[in-house]
Amino acid sequence: MIQATTLLDLEQAKAWLSQQLNAERFEHSIGAKDKAAELADKFNLPPAERERAILAGLLHDAAKLMPATELIAYCERYELPIDDIDRKTPQTLHPFVGAEIVRETFNLQEPDLLNAIRYHTTGRAGMSRVEKIVYVADKIEGNTRNPLYVQKVTSSLDYKSPWSLDLTMLYILDSTIQFLMEKHQVIHPRTIEARNDFVINLRAEKHL
Repeated sequence: MIQATTLLDLEQAKAWLSQQLNAERFEHSIGAKDKAAELADKFNLPPAERERAILAGLLHDAAKLMPATELIAYCERYELPIDDIDRKTPQTLHPFVGAEIVRETFNLQEPDLLNAIRYHTTGRAGMSRVEKIVYVADKIEGNTRNPLYVQKVTSSLDYKSPWSLDLTMLYILDSTIQFLMEKHQVIHPRTIEARNDFVINLRAEKHL
């Protein structure tokens, strides 16, 4: 059983989140929280980082069900920059709006936690370990994700290797980009930047 955190009581956070999401999305968020805790433990994150990963995993989709018009209105309220790509891919706005709502609602000022929420959809260059854990947990949680995809990703994880998380990030980013290309959808520049960053770093360390 996951213990309550010091930053925010998990039961309080879950009760609030259940009012923001439908049943399926809430179940996904619980799965992401549990997977974030599992990955944090297996990759030996220290307690403070583990705590941030668990909370971000739980709260990452707080604004997921907001319509595009409401997301844009919140971006204006919080003075979040929006460019043409964001307007063409409004689903990439919910992490930023969600992070601000979480920050405001619970008075959470922890940058690593908030960034893990902000970048769980697109990724970015220079991601922290907490950000990577939450990104991966979102994609492979066991409650709502495709079991075959989850098995494929998790079977390649080597928890003894410090580079395994980066290799998994690259695999997920590549598969996401391929999917979006096949669907002729817009790919957010942050996703491309994240993918290139992992390639450059992994090649420099001779893991590619």
